[in-house]
Amino acid sequence: MGLSMTKNNFLTRCCPVCGAKPPKNATISTPKHAEDLDLEAVTRSWNGFFKEKTIFSYARCENCSLLYCPTFFNDSQLETLYGQMAPNMDEVPMAALVDTQYGYFNFLKNSSPLSGGYIEIGPDIGLFTEHCVREGSFTEYWLFEPNRAVQSALENVVKDHKARVIHEVTDFSAIPDNAASAAVIIHVMDHLLDPVSTLLALKKKLTKDARILIVTHDESSLLRRFFGWRWPAFCLQHPQIYSPKTTEALLGAAGFDVVEQHKTVNHFKVSFLVKHALWALGIKMNRVPSLGDITIGLKLGNILTIATPTKELT
Repeated sequence: MGLSMTKNNFLTRCCPVCGAKPPKNATISTPKHAEDLDLEAVTRSWNGFFKEKTIFSYARCENCSLLYCPTFFNDSQLETLYGQMAPNMDEVPMAALVDTQYGYFNFLKNSSPLSGGYIEIGPDIGLFTEHCVREGSFTEYWLFEPNRAVQSALENVVKDHKARVIHEVTDFSAIPDNAASAAVIIHVMDHLLDPVSTLLALKKKLTKDARILIVTHDESSLLRRFFGWRWPAFCLQHPQIYSPKTTEALLGAAGFDVVEQHKTVNHFKVSFLVKHALWALGIKMNRVPSLGDITIGLKLGNILTIATPTKELT
């Protein structure tokens, strides 16, 4: 969709949902604009939340309202950057991660028979997958996870089932057409340069009544409006950020109908939330009191969407 390169070899692109030309003015920017820097300077801001913030400026599509970066890293730059990226959720206890994923899983359980083939894009160590194994009756698992470091953990989750771990996120050629009744994509759509093409390719692998579950950040949330450009989801890893409206536009462009949308609960240590809030407000504290490692669940600017392939007219 209208791709070219800048003098720094950054990618310039039109809206990744509708293809409209980028607007002239940015909507969200940091004091330093990543698009004005060289790759080495931008790379220094890539890893971790708790550094001086520099992002590619976000603009709002004048046609479909998607908030996206008209200038962004190209594919080869992204491959290098992700290859040396450390986990960013180390401060979130495993129990909190499990609780968050189980909350997501309950929406799928209420919408799907949890049978047939199962696809998950970006399962990491398999926290969501494990719930599907325990409570579902899927006959085959296709797990698309590019991080080879988690392969053994992921394979252990599905060790007694017919399953494949594939080190890809957009090539679904290993799956027969019409093979899966459910697909799960948690915090991956924000990262994809061409999300419509990915969903179009995925749709071919789904049954006509399949359910697809997507979790994304919500740029229309009160939290985002409060923090402005300091909102943590505005970062160098996200070439676009969705809202309920633009998620529906994305899915519609790829031939899906939205069945339901929900604000989701995420579980975090209070100390982790305090640290994020202070940094977002410009108060740079590297350490905060543990506060007894108390964990709470909050609706903090994420949306969960369940959709199904659009029914063909007969």
